[in-house]
Amino acid sequence: MKYFFVLLLSVSFTLKAQTATEKIDTLAAADPLLIDMPTYSIELPNTWTIKTGCVEAQCTAHSPTDTLRGYDTYIESVNLTVNKLSSASYTAEKYANFSIGYLPKVVKEFKVLEKKKLNSKSYVISYKGNKNNIWQTWIQYYHVRNSKVYIVTFSGETLKYYHYKDFITPYLDSYKFK
Repeated sequence: MKYFFVLLLSVSFTLKAQTATEKIDTLAAADPLLIDMPTYSIELPNTWTIKTGCVEAQCTAHSPTDTLRGYDTYIESVNLTVNKLSSASYTAEKYANFSIGYLPKVVKEFKVLEKKKLNSKSYVISYKGNKNNIWQTWIQYYHVRNSKVYIVTFSGETLKYYHYKDFITPYLDSYKFK
């Protein structure tokens, strides 16, 4: 009888837990962090911080430290860069291919994971390799407009990249020209 009472009590708590209303995560519901520049804007997670000195041509935002694998040895980031192009006929795909040729000089064991044309003025590549003795994976968007290339780069530690990818992609996709 004693065991029956304990069983009945545990079933009761289980049913109560299943019918409890779901709590709203207020951190996730908070407004995103907005980087608002004269020619573009992008939203990022509200827990990230913008590095001091952020200007339109060069701006970096960092994630908070994480606990996915104990001590956090690499802080993920989104970097925004604007470069003038040598020619008005330079396309996003051409710039992406230029980057693919250049990156092996600064990233050891460089490997392209994906490259894809998004539209006539935008291209995306993802790649991985070792930089500064840390295995990293990047996703990099190239947007060409008015003889400039606007580069949006997310970098993450390779072991954690796939934990971040689905989370960060909607933010990267929020990049807009004004």
